[in-house]
Amino acid sequence: MDSLASVTYENVVVNEDYWKEEENIWVLGSRFHLPHERALFLEHIKSFLWFTYRKGYTPIGGTGPTSDSGWGCMLRCGQMLLARALAELTMDKDWKWTEDKPQPPPYKRILHQLSDERSSCYSIHQIAQMGVEEGKEVGQWFGPNTISQVLRRLSQFDQENVLAIHVAMDNTVCIEDIERLCSTTPTTQYEGACSSTCKPDRTKCNGDSPNVSPTSDDFWRPLLLLIPLRLGLSEINPVYFTHLKECLHWKESVGVIGGKPNHAYYFLGCSEDSMIFLDPHTTQPYVKLPDITSNERYDDTTFHCDTPGRMLLTNLDPSLALGFICTTRGSFCDLCHKVKQMVKTPTSFPLFEVVDRMPQCQVVESRVLAVKSHRRKDQPIDDNTCLTLDSDDSLESEDEFEILDFQ
Repeated sequence: MDSLASVTYENVVVNEDYWKEEENIWVLGSRFHLPHERALFLEHIKSFLWFTYRKGYTPIGGTGPTSDSGWGCMLRCGQMLLARALAELTMDKDWKWTEDKPQPPPYKRILHQLSDERSSCYSIHQIAQMGVEEGKEVGQWFGPNTISQVLRRLSQFDQENVLAIHVAMDNTVCIEDIERLCSTTPTTQYEGACSSTCKPDRTKCNGDSPNVSPTSDDFWRPLLLLIPLRLGLSEINPVYFTHLKECLHWKESVGVIGGKPNHAYYFLGCSEDSMIFLDPHTTQPYVKLPDITSNERYDDTTFHCDTPGRMLLTNLDPSLALGFICTTRGSFCDLCHKVKQMVKTPTSFPLFEVVDRMPQCQVVESRVLAVKSHRRKDQPIDDNTCLTLDSDDSLESEDEFEILDFQ
């Protein structure tokens, strides 16, 4: 394995002694007690697909950059989260990646969907160019909200799977919106894959708990739920630590994308005081994959990382996005139920909420205020005022946020 797999953007080798102390580590619903289960933990991490900066691929847009080094970290983190969701949907639950062993077709399919080719639906080329629709020129940094919206847009052109991507804004998951998205019969482009991944589901979700109902034979398209959040202004508020870690304990979780301004990581686990992540800040050569139907052997070791990194929760930037995969309506109901159990206390605060439907409100006034003076004496903020934060706002400038007054 190339030693680059253990080097971060700052050229600091990840200290493997991190994983020799006695502690419990959670990785997307699986718990590992270290150091006793250290080997199992590292084997589990190594099976995740690791996407980093690459160089030497065809120019983006035909005349654009041939490397994303220095600007593509959030794009690569989005690819890692999406790859995990696709693996949860198509791979055997007990599958583990082993070097020099043939990999199953679903694994090859995922790599091809995210390979650095203009023809791949979720390639760096497609993500960067779709970002233009979100106001980001090719070569600009993305924030958590932008990458979430870009992945959602690209999924509408994906003809190889039935994954439905929903981006929940304003810290709110609306059951009605997701039911509308996931309960419709797939269109023609999805019919080929429907038999194995999109099935009748008689579970009725009321947001509190799963309830079997014979009244619904609707199809359920597997859901990737993305939730961009802003958990503070210039730094993350500690009241969110408890529930942020709790989300990574859930089997529905496919990770968190965030990090610090212009420096993104893919978070896939946590300990008592830290977040565990895969770091995209390593530039590796472009890998040309053989045709998906070919039995030709190829080197895929650069898509797997030997050792993850870790970051103290207190160093985490407040702008991030959560990801959850719900392959059935029942699993979505389970997720809603867990969110409902998040209790507000003096030391912990829920990250987001679940509602049956969005309330209807009318904007009667809109004004823009700077962060440093967002509460002026002549414009008090009361219970009827909503502070709307863009999770992609740069923290290096004096941001402006929009205040909406509702009738």
